Amino acid sequence: MTAQTISRIKDPALAANITDQTLAWREVICPVTAKYGNYVAKRDLRDKTIVSFQHVLEDTIPTLLPFVKAGATVKVGACNPDSTDDVAAAYLAANGVEVHAFSGMTPDEYAKSIDILSDSPADIVADMGGELIEAFVKKGHKVDGALEATTTGVHRVEKLDFTFPVFNWNDIAIKDRLHNRHHVAQEMWPVFSNVTGLALYGRSVLVIGFGPVGRGVAERARNLGAVVSVAERDPVRALEAQHHGCRVVALEDGLRECAIVVTATGFSGILGADQIKLARRGVILVNVGHSNTEIDVKWLDTQERTRMRRYIERFTLENGKEVYLLNRGSLLNLAPGMGGSGKDLFDPFSAILIRGIDWLASGGASSFKPGFYDYPADVEREIAEAVLRSHS
Repeated sequence: MTAQTISRIKDPALAANITDQTLAWREVICPVTAKYGNYVAKRDLRDKTIVSFQHVLEDTIPTLLPFVKAGATVKVGACNPDSTDDVAAAYLAANGVEVHAFSGMTPDEYAKSIDILSDSPADIVADMGGELIEAFVKKGHKVDGALEATTTGVHRVEKLDFTFPVFNWNDIAIKDRLHNRHHVAQEMWPVFSNVTGLALYGRSVLVIGFGPVGRGVAERARNLGAVVSVAERDPVRALEAQHHGCRVVALEDGLRECAIVVTATGFSGILGADQIKLARRGVILVNVGHSNTEIDVKWLDTQERTRMRRYIERFTLENGKEVYLLNRGSLLNLAPGMGGSGKDLFDPFSAILIRGIDWLASGGASSFKPGFYDYPADVEREIAEAVLRSHS
């Protein structure tokens, strides 16, 4: 049975939309990923099974296909039900990856993907969100090692009773200080303007959470002309927000006053029914945290709903207020087909993922007991040096 016949994707014919030239250009703009991918493709990994749960996008192709070329069994599922690029999913399925990802997944279909991917043992698990690692732990599978890449996943994984070593690359400097701080906002605000047709000049923006992602989103919004408020429970981060030129407000006050509200915490249930009812009329709700439940979309769906245009829904609440939700509450910066600028910015992180999986496949975690560890610092430095050389 081929990977294509057991994959759960939207349409296998979509694979034809990705050409050799498309992938060749990606190698040009992501040279470090290409370097490590070409190395891995020449390895002999026929005895390895790699299971990944991540955003299934075009940049997933050069991350996973080298392991297929090396002979490994590779499976992937979508870590977010609304970020899948169906073209990329079809291409992966047509080229040897078992894919469980398609746009518009229902919660039951999403849960089924986790169950399928964790049904059999694997040598390596690469996760974004912690749900796949959690499933492997609960099912008692023995794994050589696992990788976790998100704040949401760290919150989930660190509570587990580990049965294998898990390595955290969400908190390494390259991910935390570069991607979370700068790159999410670099993509998110252009996508916002593409989706809504709005510029930020003079608009009031509330950012909920002033961690690395929220900080970057707030800074970029201010630089684009927005009047930025921040709701942050941690007093140290709130003070930091003031020093970045943001107005610190109570969540309730920010909701009543601001025209655009962005959740950036990584936690579920940040904006529930009570909070949404407080929001000003016509508010635009956006999420850039990994969890697609930071905004209570399930409750919003019980209200009168109108699809305005692609990625914009209007909800008329019982009190007569109208609120607008973008991309079903999933990460706006990864809305399929609406990508912002700077695709090359994914280069270090695709390389970190490839290098981390290869490190595990080479026995890198063999001396580690079950537990939660930092991603190897020497491997991170190696990636940073390679990126610096690619820029010279």
